[in-house]
Amino acid sequence: MTPRPRSRDKVVPISIGIPVSLMMRLDNEISYRQSRSLWVKSAIIQKLDESFDYDSIPSVQLIAMLLNREIIDYEMAMLLRTKLDKSTTP
Repeated sequence: MTPRPRSRDKVVPISIGIPVSLMMRLDNEISYRQSRSLWVKSAIIQKLDESFDYDSIPSVQLIAMLLNREIIDYEMAMLLRTKLDKSTTP
């Protein structure tokens, strides 16, 4: 008998804290035979794979997000903010 091949994508256990009310909602959502870990893993994958709706957030907040994630630098953020302010001023 040959040993089972090792997985390339290792499973890493994590510990997270959630409110009791959220845990109760999760337990009501899944049956006792379902894996809570598998449910959470699929929820994370679904969230990461969903496309982000940039129209759903204000432009100022979007500029701040881009700056915080270092997608744009401070100068670009200020330039965009100035252009935004000029376009919204009557």
